[in-house]
Amino acid sequence: MTDEQDPKLLTVEYLITREFTNSTDFSIHIEKEAIKRRIGCFEALLDYCEMKGIEPVAVATMITSSLKAKIQAEAEEMNLLKKTAKLPV
Repeated sequence: MTDEQDPKLLTVEYLITREFTNSTDFSIHIEKEAIKRRIGCFEALLDYCEMKGIEPVAVATMITSSLKAKIQAEAEEMNLLKKTAKLPV
């Protein structure tokens, strides 16, 4: 039996890169899922990790700065993070 046939031997990196070619593809997928399901990017990311059976910290390197900013804004709105100063618009 090879590594590809035994799911217990698959690494998180292999699992992610098998589905996505780079971090931009991964982040776009998470954002599209959030829009499609009308949930936040944070929840979409957690749902993806739960569905794949991986820890959220394992996908940290696959998250683009744009998605990080969206997740940070959501976390601030939910009072999970201290609010950062923003310029008035």
